[in-house]
Amino acid sequence: MSWKNVLGKSTIRVATTALLLSQLFGAVGSVSAAGNDVEVHLIGINDLHGQLDTTSIVSDKKVGTAPILATYLKEAQAKYENSLLFHNGDSVGASAPVSSLDRDEPTMEWMNMMGFDVGSLGNHEFDQGIAALKAQIFGGLDPKEGKVTHAGAKFDYVNANVIETSTGKPLIKPYVVKEVGRVKIGFIGLVTKATPSKVSPAGTAGVRFLSAEEEVAAVNKYAKELQDQGVETIIVLAHDPATTKEGVTTGEAADLAKALPADSPVDVIVAGDNHALANGEVNGKLIVQAYSYGTAFEDIKLMIDPTTGDVTEKSAAVTTTFQDGVKEDPESLAIIKKSLDKHPELTKPVGTTDGSVTRTDAYNNEAPLGNLIADAMRQADFGDKAGAADFAFMNPGGIRADLPQGDVTFADLAKIQPFGNTLVKLELTGAQIQTLLQQQWGTNADGTPNTKTLQISGLKYTADFNKPVAERVTSLTLEDGTPIDPGKTYTAVVNNFMAAGGDNYKVLVDAKSSLAGPIDLDVFYQYIVDKFKGGAIQAKTEGRITNLGASTEQPETPVTTEVISRAEFVSALVDMLKLNEVAAAPAFKDVAADAAYADAIAEAAHAGLIQGYGGNFNPDRDITREEAATILAKLLNNPVSDKNAATIIAGFEDGKTVSAYAVKSMATLIDKSILSAADKKLLQPKQGLSNSDAKALIQKAVAAKAS
Repeated sequence: MSWKNVLGKSTIRVATTALLLSQLFGAVGSVSAAGNDVEVHLIGINDLHGQLDTTSIVSDKKVGTAPILATYLKEAQAKYENSLLFHNGDSVGASAPVSSLDRDEPTMEWMNMMGFDVGSLGNHEFDQGIAALKAQIFGGLDPKEGKVTHAGAKFDYVNANVIETSTGKPLIKPYVVKEVGRVKIGFIGLVTKATPSKVSPAGTAGVRFLSAEEEVAAVNKYAKELQDQGVETIIVLAHDPATTKEGVTTGEAADLAKALPADSPVDVIVAGDNHALANGEVNGKLIVQAYSYGTAFEDIKLMIDPTTGDVTEKSAAVTTTFQDGVKEDPESLAIIKKSLDKHPELTKPVGTTDGSVTRTDAYNNEAPLGNLIADAMRQADFGDKAGAADFAFMNPGGIRADLPQGDVTFADLAKIQPFGNTLVKLELTGAQIQTLLQQQWGTNADGTPNTKTLQISGLKYTADFNKPVAERVTSLTLEDGTPIDPGKTYTAVVNNFMAAGGDNYKVLVDAKSSLAGPIDLDVFYQYIVDKFKGGAIQAKTEGRITNLGASTEQPETPVTTEVISRAEFVSALVDMLKLNEVAAAPAFKDVAADAAYADAIAEAAHAGLIQGYGGNFNPDRDITREEAATILAKLLNNPVSDKNAATIIAGFEDGKTVSAYAVKSMATLIDKSILSAADKKLLQPKQGLSNSDAKALIQKAVAAKAS
């Protein structure tokens, strides 16, 4: 699954020049601490990916960049007497050009300047192979092109689950002990076991990754060694996925926590890799992750008994690095300036457009921007000296913005492909290509079409929508009109999300061979630079896709009093709010990733508007007036007090039928003249909403939000 910069709710207040960092979550599993306990704060980040000068957008606000992140981190550390600074893998790789053009040495320089205490390996540290990894960490000439000499990290790196095959020993030291405030803290490092599938085979040549069982045994072994050294506070820096939703934490890091003994001395597992939010307890271990790209950081508070070394209290806060009102760190700015001075091309537009290179209707038809991206993918260099691939396929959901009219910068390209996906070259038969095209046309649970038309390069086809899906592709040829041979093997480039079967392109999992390659954004950027040389960037529809019998007009929606579903209500709200921040499928068990409403539900969940029930969302169930009110009330500031809410609801004849969870929400909407009685003095909280009533409610709430 691809990724986009997404963050949950976290607040920061700026008073003159001081930053008051507010907690996203309260204490997790905390207990009363003895008066002589030592308070230690572990300040950390994960998945920075060399995004030194990348600004992300969260809730319409600018977030991130290294100079902003540095200010937050320095301010956070200045607040505490005892603190340590860490990063949890993927600090490099899939990086912005300001870092990647110099093999991520600018990012390493930034971390050294910041004074990080400890770091772990992520899968992207393996992108260029073991020799390059060691050069970055320990210093020396980078083996790629031999143009960059690394100074090496001035802090400790740890990893316990990557073993050098030549020695049978860990690639780097498995753990390290740090002493702060009279207490010792042990850090054990891990990286996701999926690393071999995330990077090219050359990237992991010479090492093997422990199995899940071996990994647990290794953690137990090194935890025992730490205890033998008098260390009872143990942190696992595990670059493993984890997500916390509705109070439940899941993922590879959570699986590790469950596999460890309940009485394990491991206190905290820091997660990474999937760029998500995690902050919850599993089997007595606190699991934390702070998104990615420097758009947030975690502050893990530990209360430690100095006599026993045991953690008596643990909690974490995740804070978003909003830019507004925050002074940029001058040392970080200087590192970025040095790189930009060396690569002035990064400060210049890569070209211009007339505004016609867009993704318009890419889910259903060929789009100019889709053609441009697919052409770039097809030309990608995989280091196999094989030249361009036969075909390229781009999923429409991965194209997140249009090229703007006027000057186009690297930042604009990053908005289009923001996920840092790896391109993958596959070997597919002509028959599998035909199947892939058929898998564009899915069906929702309610029988309605769920179309995700691939943007293509190197081939063209005709689809007759009067025919069933299995017979729909009536013509499939190369660009020159030569028919594609069902029995012949071709090469095709896709992104790693698709290669894993994402968006229902399941046939790609059965490819004859798979070769991981460069990052999609890097390829797109270089293709634009090389092809258009700073001039007009042009792309258009060329008849690569011909759809016959497909409806080109939206049917007129009749006026109806039929009640709408929860999914329809959320979709309408997300559309009106123009939310477009997430790329991951929703976590609800009853919402399929390829459902027509999946994106809207994911957006609403990310924005904190919905929570679901017991892991389900019940998308097809009719939404009630009180459920709608509960969702819409989250858009509004200054809700009514509990006392006033009770008074307002009591004024209606059926006020006692309002569910307890909805009292304050309904009262707030009534107070703001958004919600009115359904029938004279009746609220009818359990009644459904018609399409027109729902639209009116949403419009009023959104207007009130903006006022």
